[in-house]
Amino acid sequence: MEQDILEIIRNGENSLVEFKEASVSPQTLAEEIVAFANGRGGSIYLGVSDAGTILGIDATRKAELETAVMNVCRNNIRPPLIPLYEAIRMGDRWIARITISEGIEKPYQTVQGKYLVRAGTTKRLTSREELLRLFQNARAFHLDDYPIPGSRPEHLDMTKISHYFRDIYDLNLDQMEGTERERLLINACILGRIQVKTCATVTGLIFFSASGQPFSPLERFLHQACIQFVAYEDDDMAAILDRLDVCRACPEAIDDVVQKLRINWKTPSRVAGLRREELPFPAEIFRELIVNGVIHRDYSISSAIQIRMFPDRVEVATPGRLVNTVTVERMRAGISVLRNPILVKFMQHYRYADQLGRGIPMILRRIEKLGGLALDLIAEEERFVAVLKRL
Repeated sequence: MEQDILEIIRNGENSLVEFKEASVSPQTLAEEIVAFANGRGGSIYLGVSDAGTILGIDATRKAELETAVMNVCRNNIRPPLIPLYEAIRMGDRWIARITISEGIEKPYQTVQGKYLVRAGTTKRLTSREELLRLFQNARAFHLDDYPIPGSRPEHLDMTKISHYFRDIYDLNLDQMEGTERERLLINACILGRIQVKTCATVTGLIFFSASGQPFSPLERFLHQACIQFVAYEDDDMAAILDRLDVCRACPEAIDDVVQKLRINWKTPSRVAGLRREELPFPAEIFRELIVNGVIHRDYSISSAIQIRMFPDRVEVATPGRLVNTVTVERMRAGISVLRNPILVKFMQHYRYADQLGRGIPMILRRIEKLGGLALDLIAEEERFVAVLKRL
């Protein structure tokens, strides 16, 4: 272990490693731990200078120092957390390593009210957008019922809304007075209020945005909800074969993208016995991947769902990291946590989704049944990518 630690110290501080002298103040230590817990975790080495010199800690203070660290985590951080503390002998000296896992109760803050994140070798206060994402990923609140400033009820397609309530709830909006209809749409999270102004919500625009020229209300007020499709000739991405920016309401937008995929799909084949069979276009698989992107993405990030088509694969990149506690392995097992529960409800009413976490397992079963395809799921720092590959 000593050689491994020496190698880490020689490499210096980075986004996962921080050096502190044993005399670090409780407030500074709490800030460092909060920054790691709000990110992907990391390790703090006590008894090591910023320059990587092993200063050590007094052997008689080892137990006392561990108690002090645990008290900081209990009393100086909200919510409290429990790190892993290790005392490590390095030659004739001792150092301590505090290992902080990615927090499952984000966002964390110091008792002074500071929300911090790790940025390279330093910590910094969170921006408004970062703090918003931390709260949303922690499921402390969700954005899908958030009213959009500047939007108005007129930016929604009332005919489509009327059909929705008639088909799902057997309600006739045309027979309601204006105030009663508005109250119903607010309760359904299609409209919301900012002070005294009534606005369309994120859900309202995503499902019921009216059409418009040259820009639809969805593109004007919630441009990140658009879906970008690009088909490339090869991996160099120099030659574009086809492109479509879809900025209309769901679920029609999903159908538009699936149709573009169908047009550009080069039908593969397989040999069955003495015959060559063409593999069918996997429309349901593509639709499910896009639906997952729409209902699970992070709408606080100002970038669209990006679908890139190559000769041997299709990539569906969704903005936002996975919600707390969700991993690729848990997704494959059918375990999901809803970031946008209201969007899921509407997509379910349109029969494009369910709430049972069966999306990815269902896709995997269909891939196995079809043959000739494989699915890679990649969780990156601020996006999730599903890659459907031809074999």
